[in-house]
Amino acid sequence: MNTNQPMKQWKVGSSTELGKAIARVRRQAALTQEQLAKRSCVSRTYLAKMESGLSTEQVKRTFAILRDLGYELSLIPINNQVDK
Repeated sequence: MNTNQPMKQWKVGSSTELGKAIARVRRQAALTQEQLAKRSCVSRTYLAKMESGLSTEQVKRTFAILRDLGYELSLIPINNQVDK
């Protein structure tokens, strides 16, 4: 997968995949972790942990529920919002 191309859709099945997707989109938007954390009202430490694949109990449960229902999560850009 070419990481220089904008992401059109990314299927994620775990907190690790979700973290990789967030990090990739953040880098493509030329944002630092500090900048994105500030925009998202979270700490930079929390964002770094999320990008590294650290999973909260809610995230684990969400993926488990989706798997049990036979679904997966996909990230799809909304109107190039990250580029603002």
